[in-house]
Amino acid sequence: MNIPNNYKPFVGVVLLFAIISLLNIPLLATLWRHSFDDGTYSHAYLIPFIVLYLYFKLSEIGKLVYRDKLSSLSIVMLLVSGGALFVTSNAQISIGFWLSFLAIAVAGIHTLFRFNWYVIFPACFLIFIFPLWGLLTNILQDISVIAVTYMMSFTNIPTYVEAQYITIPSGVFEIADGCSGLRYIIVSLAISSLFIFLYINNIKKALIFLSIAILGALITNWIRITALILIGDYTEMQSSLMEDHNTFGWYLYIPFMFLLFMWGNKLANHDLLSDTPNNIASASSVYPARVNTLILFVTIIISSTTLKSLFLNDLSSSTEISEIKPIIKRYTTVEQISSSTANTPDIYLKYFFNGTLDNGKPTAHDNIYIPLGWHSINQEIIGSWMYVTISNKEKTALIRYSFEINNQKRASSGSFKKLRILETLKGNSETYLYWQYSDCSNRCDQKKKLLQQLN
Repeated sequence: MNIPNNYKPFVGVVLLFAIISLLNIPLLATLWRHSFDDGTYSHAYLIPFIVLYLYFKLSEIGKLVYRDKLSSLSIVMLLVSGGALFVTSNAQISIGFWLSFLAIAVAGIHTLFRFNWYVIFPACFLIFIFPLWGLLTNILQDISVIAVTYMMSFTNIPTYVEAQYITIPSGVFEIADGCSGLRYIIVSLAISSLFIFLYINNIKKALIFLSIAILGALITNWIRITALILIGDYTEMQSSLMEDHNTFGWYLYIPFMFLLFMWGNKLANHDLLSDTPNNIASASSVYPARVNTLILFVTIIISSTTLKSLFLNDLSSSTEISEIKPIIKRYTTVEQISSSTANTPDIYLKYFFNGTLDNGKPTAHDNIYIPLGWHSINQEIIGSWMYVTISNKEKTALIRYSFEINNQKRASSGSFKKLRILETLKGNSETYLYWQYSDCSNRCDQKKKLLQQLN
């Protein structure tokens, strides 16, 4: 098939992304679980199509041109991002390997094509796929509580605020993760940055437009929460909006976006995709430099997470264990260890994780160490174990858990992540979770001392 010269760079982009993706299927599986399959990131389905469309248009108008010589900066970027992906994927540091994967995509584009911001932006736009934005949730929750409390002060409804709970005579509202406004912030950032890329090339105007988009997303969320509280009070909590409050939020947010873009049209001072096609590209720019291509694909292959998973055992088996157990969704094997304290049989489980991304890790954010139906009373770290006193109606018990790699235990997930990175550099990636349950009634302090003796 004879492909016009102007479209050959686009074909190169498609092949680059396809190869990077195929060589990192386990990593993409984590994206599917935590991004595409999550309501907060429901926009993720559109991002790849937007990115490919942008590269298609850039190729069509002649702004996407292959390099015809080496760029030392792009090679350094590629090697560093490839090394970071290798280390963080082996150490199973989620934010680390997601950012490294993105960095490889950006560095790959920079290695193959002549640099300009138009070429780099679409690759950077992929950041809106990655579930990194959850780091902002707690901050946005706190801001929302303060803002809604202030807005409620203008009503005649008695309001009591404690932590993220807002109590009114009709009931209690929780400003939970979904009420932080994170989904509106992400969509505002994605759409406004795309609009700036296409239509605004003045830095001052771009910053103003971006700031209004973010502020509008926040205010929309605060109005949504306040309105729901007022509706709940007026209807004695019987309104259907008490259940379907997310849809209500989009009804408020979409009109804001229309107004934002109507105003944005007044700031627009160019149209990137309407530029006259540039057909003066030299013959040497129709295909990428061979050395660049060789370095690029060697780096991608070496840092591949797919190839790594092929050489590790992918077991998923377990012995029969008690119903009282933690909720660990992905692991390789689990075994029950015989144990008892003060003549009382304990439940002692040892979970094994073989180090592949698709088989989980001891510190995964969706692992729940407290058994279903129980709640935590207090917890403390003693040595290399986390001790948690738990309760279930009239019953009290004690659990403890510890994370291990290369015979080294840690009680906190933060210190264990640092240890995993150090051990990965030594070639160790297999990890364990030790979890023990013991009845204690009103003698939990005594039972804790007995468990400490067992180590």
